Amino acid sequence: MTKKKRKRLTAEERRNLIVRKAIALFARQGFRATRIKDIADAVGTSDALVFQHFPTKRELYDAILEQLCARKHFTEVEQLLYYAPEYDLEDVLTKLSAWVLEQTEADPAWLRLILYAALERDEAVDELTEEHFERIIEYVAYEIAEGQATGRFCAGDAKAYARSFFAGLLGLSVMRSVVRHPDFAGDETRRAAATHVAIFLRGLEKSSGGRP
Repeated sequence: MTKKKRKRLTAEERRNLIVRKAIALFARQGFRATRIKDIADAVGTSDALVFQHFPTKRELYDAILEQLCARKHFTEVEQLLYYAPEYDLEDVLTKLSAWVLEQTEADPAWLRLILYAALERDEAVDELTEEHFERIIEYVAYEIAEGQATGRFCAGDAKAYARSFFAGLLGLSVMRSVVRHPDFAGDETRRAAATHVAIFLRGLEKSSGGRP
């Protein structure tokens, strides 16, 4: 009985495999604790071949960012924000929040990468933050500024309020996807998102009498 030959990976397939294994290892044990040898072992290849595809750690980071970002486009929400003639802000922010929660629950590796990068003060943290968070913050800040212009929301720094919104959402994601605390993970995703948005918007509204 002859052995089946294992399919030889193309250079692009091997490169993608290296990136996927690196993401899994970084997310599980952090950037500092992960050696190139660990990635090579996970792929089933040599250190030299990993270096052939990624001569520096910086290039590997860039490839990770590219792969993660390619999967993280919230198209439905973008369509609503930019092209719909009118929409309900609470509904849009709930969809956006539900999208973030769904992404972290389906693939918590990217959230773990952010946390490890921040804890270790790794050079990747600023770019990871910029790529994954800044667009969402900009969208929310724009909507808050629009609400302030119409008198619906309290005056103040719209971007600071947007950061608070996202900080709360990120905390909720961590509790649901990383800590998996039953008090947070028990709620259905859309319901958890709706609660987060409702609390945030009520705090911003002038009629609430509150001050964010």
